[in-house]
Amino acid sequence: MTRARFTLTIVTSRDGYIARAFDHAPQAWASPEEQVLFFSGVEAADWAIMGRNTHEAADRPDRRRIVFSSSRRGWIRPTQLWIDPEEHRPEDLAGLVSHVHPLRDGLILGGTRVHDWFHRHGAIDRIHLTIEPVDFGGGLPIFPGQTLRDPVAVFRQAGYRIVAERLLNEQGTRFLDLEPACGQTA
Repeated sequence: MTRARFTLTIVTSRDGYIARAFDHAPQAWASPEEQVLFFSGVEAADWAIMGRNTHEAADRPDRRRIVFSSSRRGWIRPTQLWIDPEEHRPEDLAGLVSHVHPLRDGLILGGTRVHDWFHRHGAIDRIHLTIEPVDFGGGLPIFPGQTLRDPVAVFRQAGYRIVAERLLNEQGTRFLDLEPACGQTA
């Protein structure tokens, strides 16, 4: 059986935050160009994987989701499985959902602890990083314990490299495609 591929899709402020607070959804501050790319990625993925706060900020009963939660478990809806991530590894996910829909391409949507869980397991195969030209001055970081503010530097320090970059609009929104440096994936 082929291992599922996981893509982290993330939009950050220029100063390295994914939101000002748990309820600060990207739809409130991300560019229209980023939102087009985001929804295109969501439509193409077999399953989206996210934390409880991310799920609750944009609950979509019609989407296939794996939701990380330490307090709820099981099939909350026919297409939404809640799991405690500490009881599983990334390679377990495909087997957990295969009876509903195969997991070949998983989309990691966040938040911080979800990013970290996949990173710690060496299971991020690709990163689609959008950097919006806004500064939050504080908020939720990309990874727990993050000290760097430049999102690109955060991912480089974590062992990823840029394979492509382009501007999405005249305001300066940047889209970067990153992958693990040699030998970083599971």
